[in-house]
This record gives sequence, C-alpha cells and structure tokens, in this order.
Amino acid sequence: MKPLAAITCANAVLAIVMTYSMQSATLPMWPMVIAWGCFFHLGGGDRPPAAIVAVLSHAVLGVAVGWLAALAILIQPLPALMPSTLWVPLVIGAAVGVMSAAAWWPRLAITPVCVYGFAANWAYLDTPGRFDVAVLTALRMDNVIIALPLALFAGCLFGWANARLIARLMQPSRPLPDSV
Repeated sequence: MKPLAAITCANAVLAIVMTYSMQSATLPMWPMVIAWGCFFHLGGGDRPPAAIVAVLSHAVLGVAVGWLAALAILIQPLPALMPSTLWVPLVIGAAVGVMSAAAWWPRLAITPVCVYGFAANWAYLDTPGRFDVAVLTALRMDNVIIALPLALFAGCLFGWANARLIARLMQPSRPLPDSV
C-alpha cells in the first residue's frame, strides 16, 4: 500500500477503535489523542521506545505541575492579603516558569510537550467536581494526577500501534503460493 493510503487506513481504524473503546473506559480520550500525536512528533515512527519515554516524561511533568498549581490555587495561604484575581495568575506564571526552567535538563527540553500535559490537566479539571481539594488529593481515577498519566501512556500505545500498522500496510504484498 502506498504511504498515504497506509497512514489514512491505520489512522482511521485506530481512531474508530479508540473512540469505541473509550465509551466504556474511565480514561479521558483527548489526553490520549494528545499523546498519540506527540508520539509521532517526537519520532515514534522511527524510535518508538524513545518517543514513548519522551512523551511520558514531558507530558507527565506538565500534568504534575498543573496538579500542583491547582492545589496551590485551591489552598491559597493568605486570601485576605492577596485576592484570587492576583493569586491565580501568579501561580500559573510560576508553573509555566517551572516547566520552562526544566528545559535545562535535556530529557525535559521539549517544552511544548510539557505545555500539552499542563493544558490537558486544566481541560480535565474543567469538568464539574474535579477541581476540588478532596478529589485532587484522593487515590481514585477522577484525580487528574492518576487519570492523565494513564491516559497519556495509553495514547502512546495507540501511537505505537499506529506506527506498526502503517509499517505493516506499507509492506509489499507477497504473491500467493501456487496451489498443489
């Protein structure tokens, strides 16, 4: 199969599988899609294991920083001295600063992928009931720090499966053996 046809078929089939399977799963689908895209952006077609490690290290850093920022926003130490209109931007600015500063270490130098994890964190917390100290500190699946790393890992596995399926579809077909 030609490359574009293989990519189109593989992407469509796996998108159907992901969407169908997520109807009954507890993992959020859109962070999985983000990880799937990041997998290819970070060379997953050529170096799948390295891409999985890179996606997870970067995006999970973004999720962790976002989780800590959410807790800091909710547990504001001095609300009388600093209104939330000032506190929230300071916390978000500090969080973005931490992610940017992490780029000094080569294993975390792809800041956009950290930002994707950070943004996925806030999108997940935008669901009613999740932006709550009790939820953010509980060991359960609606806690962003538990759900998103698992979803990101699952998305990387979909990326890996996608790369394998594309390669398989692009292999030249073998002639059928003569019947005896």
